[in-house]
Amino acid sequence: MTTILSYGGGVNSTAILALAKLGKLPMPDYIVFSDTGAEYPYTHSYLNYLEDQGISITYLTGGTKFMGLVEFCQSKDLIPSRMNRWCTDHWKRTPVQRFSRAFDNVTMWIGVDAGEAHRANARRDRNVEFPLLDLDINRERCKEIIREVGWGVPQKSGCFICPYQPKREWIKLKRDYPDLWNIAVSLEKNSSTQNPLYTYHQHRNLEKFVDEQDKQTELDFGIALDQKCECYFD
Repeated sequence: MTTILSYGGGVNSTAILALAKLGKLPMPDYIVFSDTGAEYPYTHSYLNYLEDQGISITYLTGGTKFMGLVEFCQSKDLIPSRMNRWCTDHWKRTPVQRFSRAFDNVTMWIGVDAGEAHRANARRDRNVEFPLLDLDINRERCKEIIREVGWGVPQKSGCFICPYQPKREWIKLKRDYPDLWNIAVSLEKNSSTQNPLYTYHQHRNLEKFVDEQDKQTELDFGIALDQKCECYFD
């Protein structure tokens, strides 16, 4: 049996690796990361960090053979959609599934923790396992386990053009990664030339949306979060 960890670069899947390093789980045969080409820079930094710790990672690419997610969106004048999540299918799930088909007997590990069991319900089949659920480990315990093995805790993974990002992430993108922010804004402008409703957030222009949110962060009730994205492998 070949065990493949679908590694998303976030807390949960890193905790699975930490459990393996601690001897509480077997080390998976393959640790695969499906790179959209639109990951936050800190995710790639953490991947490099893990490799420095002796973790071997297999990098996969999806979508088209010659373009990452950003380039594909630029070529089609579109942005990722909340409706059908084609970006997740083509750049995250499909590459991992295609990789797994090279083996006769496969068990796929996915990093869903005990606090989000609903995410596992739609993905359960005989070849998929959720080690954190089986061990009743929640997200806070995941962080503790990562620290126990001596690693730094990663930031949440995801694409910088994901329409499911919490509002605060768009603000951080503009502040900390202005070059990536400009790419996101440009994609939305080109997309809205095809249809003015094709925007990241509820038919609102991203620049205006973030300017409004900057003002809202000064209020006592803080920042409201968007619907959580179910696309993340975390």
